[in-house]
Amino acid sequence: MNQGNRGIIIYNCGHQQCAAGHFFGPGIREHYLMHVVFKGKGIYQTGGEEYALRAGDAFLIKPQEVTYYRADEKDPWEYAWVAFAGSEAERLISEYRQEEKGYIYRFERDEGWRSPMLLLVDSFQNGRHNMDEMTGYFYLLFSHFPKDWREMDYEQRYLSGAEGYIHHNYSYPIQIHDVARHVGIDRTYLYKLFVKYKGMSPKHYLTAYRVTESKRLLEHTGLTITEIGLSCGFHDASVFCKSFLLSEGESPLQYRKRIKEKRGRQ
Repeated sequence: MNQGNRGIIIYNCGHQQCAAGHFFGPGIREHYLMHVVFKGKGIYQTGGEEYALRAGDAFLIKPQEVTYYRADEKDPWEYAWVAFAGSEAERLISEYRQEEKGYIYRFERDEGWRSPMLLLVDSFQNGRHNMDEMTGYFYLLFSHFPKDWREMDYEQRYLSGAEGYIHHNYSYPIQIHDVARHVGIDRTYLYKLFVKYKGMSPKHYLTAYRVTESKRLLEHTGLTITEIGLSCGFHDASVFCKSFLLSEGESPLQYRKRIKEKRGRQ
């Protein structure tokens, strides 16, 4: 299997109750390495800074950076770790709230991270190394980190979530309240976001996206008008044709004929 194309690649996992004063470093790692602290205390040093950590904290080691970490002498930590890389790694790291210059994560009062972390370690250590199983536990672990809802971009995150939902579900009979529920906001707020950033209502955006996808099918498939309308989320051909005409100034049949004639002249 070509792992280089995977969004997340798990290289190593482990779980350890450290002895008093147990340490690593100073040294570097080849991949991202995330430690999550189950209990006890310890320190983590990187970039000239030292961070005191406890149960419910996690610390990130970045590739090729010199780091040092040590268990407390009186209350040594128990932690688990996962080494990872992949095209999705930086996105995940950036989307969840970090503290202390991007190296420390805090689960706050959420205890749900413990189970996926232990299952991830068990999945790695049982010898099967099922990457899909491990990746699933890895994403579930990250889902328990607090999201990085910065004041400057939270509106864009809501909008991006709504657009993504529409792009993946336009062929189904979704309604705007489904979109709002998916991103966790009310319809009024969703409407304001779309008007502010897209210059149109979410309903108009959904219809426009359906029409755009129908144009692709009209150009590149031999599906009938009815089949294309249903494939793009219009409940019948008449609604599809009316929406298409209002958007494009011509019927789907006229559009298909014009594109076909244009290509014939090329």
